[in-house]
Amino acid sequence: FGIPTNGLAMDDLGIWRRVLSASEICAIYNVGLAGQDLSTVASNNLTVVARPRITQPPASLEVTAGTNAVLSVTANGTALAYQWYGNGVPIASGTGASLTLSNVQPAQAGSYCVVITNSAGNAAAVATLTVDAPPSITTQSPSQAVTLGQNAAFSVVASGTAPLSYQWSLNGTALSGAVSSALTLTNVQTTDAGGYTVVVTNSLGAVTSVVATLVVNVPPAITAPPQSQTVTTGQNTSFSVVATGTAPLSYQWSLNGTALSGATSSALSLTNLQGTDAGSYTAMVANVAGSVTGAVATLTVIPPTPPSFGSSGMTPNGFTFQLSVPVGHTYVILTTTNLQDWSPILTNVALTGNVAFTDTSATNNRMRFYRAMAQ
Repeated sequence: FGIPTNGLAMDDLGIWRRVLSASEICAIYNVGLAGQDLSTVASNNLTVVARPRITQPPASLEVTAGTNAVLSVTANGTALAYQWYGNGVPIASGTGASLTLSNVQPAQAGSYCVVITNSAGNAAAVATLTVDAPPSITTQSPSQAVTLGQNAAFSVVASGTAPLSYQWSLNGTALSGAVSSALTLTNVQTTDAGGYTVVVTNSLGAVTSVVATLVVNVPPAITAPPQSQTVTTGQNTSFSVVATGTAPLSYQWSLNGTALSGATSSALSLTNLQGTDAGSYTAMVANVAGSVTGAVATLTVIPPTPPSFGSSGMTPNGFTFQLSVPVGHTYVILTTTNLQDWSPILTNVALTGNVAFTDTSATNNRMRFYRAMAQ
């Protein structure tokens, strides 16, 4: 009878037989399919058709990925037709006594069945193809950044013939005990920062992952806070802060809790101080890992000490006197003859605490009064 499908069919002798599908034939490895030859009668001529009989089944193979695999079968019978199956799926090119698979990949491993048919029946045989593959990393571990003290984890996904072994390294140095596909780091410190790789190995070779970089960000810490100070009205001063941590660091100065516009560097310069500038100054330092605010530095602004006169007397050049003035302040000397109409005769900046002044016009006046003001 011809190639059956499913169910029952009557053969040329008038006998109902159970018909097996190709998959059923592969499943039972050709058991019970080798029987006596059948014959058919056509055009009053007796034609003897020998049903397929496998004399040399295909041998199971173990090959390395990327090479070729050849499966072949030897069979006797009349007008034989061949069909190869890979894991139950017909192979379009598999219609001969041999099957050649080029550049075999691990996905092609499995069970290969050949079904041989003619008008008298069929026969089948099965062989196993094993594909050994060197390790390959299919999913690489990405780089990452964590804050000091946090945890970090790296992992890869690899394929290849088992067993696979793993060895993680930091900056090229193997890490003790880091021998699985995943690497977990706890309480990360700056010494853990760097490039991480893993070597995956099996009996066929080894492969190294791409470098995954671990960045450990250190929160800012103030090592030298600003210092409190007292200055005189009109003078200049500055505050500064020294901080460590992962760059870049940003700064923001505040006065009495209110951020100062433009005060965004490690130093704060204040000029021509007035009473409104007095108060509590703080600096906040921030980076990608967090922020910290330093201790309060108090600025006290006091009025300048009034100028005071020292020794005085007439000299050949005029009336000379000593004047004590606050250093760095502008002072003005005024004079009058009637204690009402004061006129400035000198404006200067005190470079030292004591200055000497000679009024050359004093000899032209019977009486002359002086006073000094500091700004």
